[in-house]
Amino acid sequence: PGRRVGFYKVRGEIGYGTFSRVKMAFHALTKDKVALKILDKTRLDFQAQRLLSREISSMESLQHPNVVRLYEVVETPSRLYLVLEYAGGGDLHNRICNDGKFSDNASKITFAQILSAIKYMHSINIIHRDLKAENVLFTSSGCVKVADFGFSTRVSNRSDALDTFCGSPPYAAPELFRDECYLGPPVDVWAMGVLLFFMVTGTMPFRAETMGKLRRCIIEGAYTIPPWVPGPCQRLIKGILKPVPAERYAIDQMMGCDWLLPTQTPQYPPSPPAPPSPALRRPPPAGSGRWRGVAAETSAGQTIGGSVRTAGADRPRSSAIVRCAIDMQMRVCRGRERRNRGSR
Repeated sequence: PGRRVGFYKVRGEIGYGTFSRVKMAFHALTKDKVALKILDKTRLDFQAQRLLSREISSMESLQHPNVVRLYEVVETPSRLYLVLEYAGGGDLHNRICNDGKFSDNASKITFAQILSAIKYMHSINIIHRDLKAENVLFTSSGCVKVADFGFSTRVSNRSDALDTFCGSPPYAAPELFRDECYLGPPVDVWAMGVLLFFMVTGTMPFRAETMGKLRRCIIEGAYTIPPWVPGPCQRLIKGILKPVPAERYAIDQMMGCDWLLPTQTPQYPPSPPAPPSPALRRPPPAGSGRWRGVAAETSAGQTIGGSVRTAGADRPRSSAIVRCAIDMQMRVCRGRERRNRGSR
């Protein structure tokens, strides 16, 4: 039968990290599948706690169809559980490693959804700082979900300078290797350029045997686009992978590029979370906990946070009407999700 955490029945492991394991689980009442990120509190040093509190704080703010949702946080004396939206279609890295590069059309559909997610995040001053193929997930119906906000940060203004080296070196922008302060949005934009190159070619733009050589390649912007990549896509990659941040494409330039037109990326206003089921409603806990953005209770299996969010109850929807291929694809995804919920 497996074990339970709060309202969730825990099943098999689907991933792991330095401080965490991720297991599939499902809600005992609604039967919705969720991903359960399990952290051993005894192994979290101060830096890990700081990153975790940022991750929770960022994810509590994010409500977008292409961003993995945080439904609730459950704490026991020894562990912390993040109840996350389940994306059962694997990640971008494994898809390309197993099946090869994407077609031009599949690349457009995938990239437009990543672009929509990052535009939304930047609009509320959240910088991801760890965009990579492993953190781009797919639902079983093919919708993109940007995940893993452990290195994310919220800035008071998008022109605020940051100084922490974050993320994976092959996706890191040149300014990160120069040990200088940097602006957040251009760093995410650069990583999107690396992702786009990876999707359309099946290879990484910057490859080297040592970290020193990789650093030099990235700082110099030394990469070669295969000639068979369509011209409009080549121009987009070149506009993004510019070593000088001020010369790099901004999000709006990317959305208006020839390659994505006549497609138009939908803009999603943040959707307020739906109220929890009356049977599961609890009063918000008093006091504040050590995890920033949430209030903690120490009793085993209690939900921590100002409100209880029930998995599956607050999935965001968009009413935007967009006449483009990407919008059609996303409508299909959302339609399947609604039909699946209706059949339960």
